[in-house]
Amino acid sequence: MKIQPGGRMLIRRGALLDLWSHSEAADDAILAAPASDRVFWDGVDERTRLLIIGEADRLRDAAWPQPRLQDWSAYPRTGDRSAYEHALFLRNRRTRLAVLAAAIEPTEERLLEAADGLWLKVEQSTWCWPAHDDVFSRGLRVPDPRHPFVDLGAGEDVALLAWSTLLIGTELEQHAPGLRERLGHEARTCVLEPFVERAWHWEGDEGHVHNWAPWIHGNLLVAAVAFAAPPLRARVMDRCVDGLDRYLAQLPADGAIDEGFGYWWQGAGRAFDALAVLDTLTDGSVAAETRDGALAPLAELARFPQRMQVGPGWFASFSDAEARADEGTPWHVLHRAAMLCGLPEVAEFALAERAGREEPSLCGLDEGVHAGLGRMLAEISDLSSGVVPAQHPASAPPAAQPRAKDGVFLASIGVGIRERAGLTVVVKSGHNGENHNHNDLGSIAVAVDGIPLLPDLGRATYRAETFSDRRYELWNMRSDWHSTPLPRGAAQLPGAQWRAGAAVIDDGWRLDLTESYPGRERWIRTVRVTDAGISVRDESEVLADPATRIVVVCAGAPERAGDGVRVPGRAGARDLLLNFEAADVQFETVEVDDPYLRRSWGERVTRMLFAPASARMWEMRGEAR
Repeated sequence: MKIQPGGRMLIRRGALLDLWSHSEAADDAILAAPASDRVFWDGVDERTRLLIIGEADRLRDAAWPQPRLQDWSAYPRTGDRSAYEHALFLRNRRTRLAVLAAAIEPTEERLLEAADGLWLKVEQSTWCWPAHDDVFSRGLRVPDPRHPFVDLGAGEDVALLAWSTLLIGTELEQHAPGLRERLGHEARTCVLEPFVERAWHWEGDEGHVHNWAPWIHGNLLVAAVAFAAPPLRARVMDRCVDGLDRYLAQLPADGAIDEGFGYWWQGAGRAFDALAVLDTLTDGSVAAETRDGALAPLAELARFPQRMQVGPGWFASFSDAEARADEGTPWHVLHRAAMLCGLPEVAEFALAERAGREEPSLCGLDEGVHAGLGRMLAEISDLSSGVVPAQHPASAPPAAQPRAKDGVFLASIGVGIRERAGLTVVVKSGHNGENHNHNDLGSIAVAVDGIPLLPDLGRATYRAETFSDRRYELWNMRSDWHSTPLPRGAAQLPGAQWRAGAAVIDDGWRLDLTESYPGRERWIRTVRVTDAGISVRDESEVLADPATRIVVVCAGAPERAGDGVRVPGRAGARDLLLNFEAADVQFETVEVDDPYLRRSWGERVTRMLFAPASARMWEMRGEAR
């Protein structure tokens, strides 16, 4: 997120640092109940216990997943990163389940299974994910253990070792003597020492924030507690606290995340995870300062996920965010953040979304990186204490949280959301230089009865091209696959110089797209959301150009309906009927094979290309039917 000069930030730079410097970190602070705490582990609620034990037992007789060199080196060869990550994530999943099962039932069989997973981890040549390692730029196609690279993967792996040591380290010494010492050695040499000895791009600077920072810093805090003695421990922890302070101080005062809902969990949510660790280490000082002190503005950050909701389980999907909350979304993280910030309505929202899962479950049971062992432990603790209900009564899906009449407008990222007449409308202004940017200025998205029918497609599977100079060759990133204008047929370009201003009006927004396109010709888009539905009015002399088109993207395949277009509803939502002033319209339908896009939008998506007959103004209206 680029910080605009003079913009208001979330907290004062130095607020967290001041708290840390005036607190004395407790050497005996307990970050997680060890396996020897039988009161805790015997008290794990029965459903959670059966989930962990059952899945750990199912996996125990299978061969361990093995990441292969050819999958590692596929990234520079073919752009694929998923094959290596898939095997790695499956192995990490099995390891954390084995560790939890060993904490619940510390038998020799279970402890040896956990030891196997941890030993495989320390025998791994690198903990860095291939998409991030610098070896390829040095002409290598194998990891270089002499020059470890600290990235998200290294942070996740060292945290897995750290949490495992805090849980079952004593028991491991009885059944695998020497393993705990080996874990500590690898943690220090692969991550903690390189971290303090080098400058890392992801730590950002005083003018640019990187979402990796809180994720990695939070993981390294735990690793320092588990594996580092003074003075290394102090160096790691001081640098991590400084990084967290820098990250939070550079977020905007309205708490908005330019990468969208899906990235809140891996940026802001990770910062809240780290704050929970610091709160334990400082005997509650963070909580006290958040309730009534310099950290109180964090409440705006905790409100962001709820503000982005368009319907139960569905969220605004600008940038690389996904529209549909994943089954593995760790809702307890938001619940904890809400409780820390004194936001009961946000806490209730988090519990309602957690209850709305198809199968309410424990986070971290999937193979992804939504939740590592630390987040699993936090949820287990909340379930066991009753803070988070272990089971939810069978009932209808949770209702969408009511939104204020004038909706939401987050000026720092140019995102507005309003609801009326069964429609939830999202508009996007801002600039095209945001993190995980899509060229989407002036775009609209519409949900009917809480289900998106006119979507922002969001992310697809990440490949080498995704974060390269070929990013905007990917169709879902381009403005001509967002519901935006194409003045004289021109698509938008990436870069912060391409901007769209937004003014909030009584029933919507007025967007100035003049600076959004290379021609820089005047284009005003007015979006209104009323009891009659949505109207989108475009005003520009450029409408007269025969090459001008106005794009509207929809899920599925639309149908002509008299002089209008009907977008079929899905998942129980009503149809969306679009009427418009005179225009030729063409449909272009794409069969969707990407798993991320398909999960949200189904088997096909369509873009409607309108060629307005009007020379200066054209309007489209939509209503639920």
